[in-house]
Amino acid sequence: MVSSDRLAPGEQGEIKVTIRTDRKKGFISRTVQVRTNDPVKPLVILNLKAKVIDSFHGKNLDIKEIFRSPCRKCHVDRGRGQLGANLFRADCIMCHMRGKSAPSLALLKKLPEKRLLAAIEKGVPDTMMPGFSWKAGGPLTESQIRSLVTYVKGK
Repeated sequence: MVSSDRLAPGEQGEIKVTIRTDRKKGFISRTVQVRTNDPVKPLVILNLKAKVIDSFHGKNLDIKEIFRSPCRKCHVDRGRGQLGANLFRADCIMCHMRGKSAPSLALLKKLPEKRLLAAIEKGVPDTMMPGFSWKAGGPLTESQIRSLVTYVKGK
């Protein structure tokens, strides 16, 4: 294989493509355009398909890892200093959207307030939900947790 920006007729080359897979999961596709000096076919389009394996959300993950890099980019950092709806949209929605691994907002609204508060503060045993309070090793203050409960319950 020849790897060059110029190939003689009949030579083969290699094209290296890097695809950012941040926040992607499952099958993805990308298109790469290659311009040539061939008068008949001056543009070659390569259709690339790949399967992104979600290595961050495996079953053997220590749940407290979401508070450390690289997980914290999605589960902590965007909600820093936020309250209520803004905090929920920043750090909670990726797990609590309908069809995701955790109960949807509609289901959370039906929980008793004390149970919801305890789940956010201390976590839920045998699930991927850790305690988010400072006391439990998480990033949220008491006022942030209360603001989430108020938002979820619609008060």
